[in-house]
Amino acid sequence: MFLLWEIRYLSSFLGRRLLRGLSKTSENIQLVNKARDLVLGDIVENRDSPTHEQSTQHFVETPEYTFILPDLTKYPEDFRAFLHKDLIETSTLVSLEQAGRLNWWADIRACQRLLPLATTGDGNCLLHAASLGMWGFHDRLLTLRKALHTTLSNAQAQGPLWRRWRWHQTLLNKQSGLIYDDKEWRTEWDSLLRLASSEPRTAPGEKAEEVFYESLEELHVFVLAHVLRRPVIVVADTILKDSNGDALAPIPFGGIYLPLECSPCHCHRSPLLLTYDAAHFSALVPMEGTASAVRPAAACPLVDPEFRLLPVHFLVDPGPQFVWGRDELDPQKVNNLELATDDQLAVISRYLEVQRVLIPKAPLAVGEDDDEATG
Repeated sequence: MFLLWEIRYLSSFLGRRLLRGLSKTSENIQLVNKARDLVLGDIVENRDSPTHEQSTQHFVETPEYTFILPDLTKYPEDFRAFLHKDLIETSTLVSLEQAGRLNWWADIRACQRLLPLATTGDGNCLLHAASLGMWGFHDRLLTLRKALHTTLSNAQAQGPLWRRWRWHQTLLNKQSGLIYDDKEWRTEWDSLLRLASSEPRTAPGEKAEEVFYESLEELHVFVLAHVLRRPVIVVADTILKDSNGDALAPIPFGGIYLPLECSPCHCHRSPLLLTYDAAHFSALVPMEGTASAVRPAAACPLVDPEFRLLPVHFLVDPGPQFVWGRDELDPQKVNNLELATDDQLAVISRYLEVQRVLIPKAPLAVGEDDDEATG
């Protein structure tokens, strides 16, 4: 069986189709500027709300949009190649497909092939990718980054976010034999806050007109899920390798990020899909195509190619009564906090529409299109 979620499409935006990447006409510029202004106005600061959830976060109030590429296959080959080069993050597509992490589900006809969008690599690629995946334009105004930083910096929010992050990091440290003292834990947390800042960083040798931001980490993806009140799924390889193919270090970004500090009834149940490759995030989106009874669903599995459930990041909150420096050393308490696969799936199902899909027996033949495949 196959665990997956359904993608909901954005067929129109502001009442009109956004012709992203096909031209730079004044019509498109005005449309994007209007959309950015509306998104900026949708940041809601809930300091006066009586609920803990709303008093600790800055939400982006937005309909459940997912950007979808137009059908590029209908254009002449030379123009299609130009569009593909301009719109698709080809290096990420090739790298993750060769690693067997991306679109393996299309090879077995379980779901449609998905494509990573070309995304600016200025250190803000996580928020650029999120914005592209929802609305089709970059986070040039730093709207999402500012909301992320504000939420992470909020004193009330730091309680549960801190506990989830510290527990997650404690387990990682245990695997590598690291032990932090209280000062080191605080230094690590302060570093995460600093990285999330919307202030650009400067480095010797950088041109004055070039603006770069600090690169973000797994915790920032988790906080972004809360800002959007929407699950985020990151498709990534698991091991960083050198030019000879030898393993160098684990890549921790891949997996599922749920807005666990938000009530599921207040969250979107269709996730935002991203890829992570070569220290770079990209939006992962479907492409329009001819409707067909045999065309697979536009969806993505919640399992890896070996059909193991993807990691659910920051799933455990030890609680405010947890005594750090003592309780994480107690095997019984550690065991009580671990969640079995069925328990993890139960949590996922509260935030995502999960379906079980029977895998077709035969993979696609070489060169066979989704629309031409038969069951």
